[in-house]
Amino acid sequence: MKILKKKKIGTLEVYIIFLTCIYAGFIGYKSLLNTLFTLN
Repeated sequence: MKILKKKKIGTLEVYIIFLTCIYAGFIGYKSLLNTLFTLN
């Protein structure tokens, strides 16, 4: 039971990190597009 709970928390943390990476990439991509449009 203790191991299962620990595994669930670990999976949740990996999921949060995965979402954070996608979110950070999206923000970076959006700011890059804004910079390109501003230069043009």
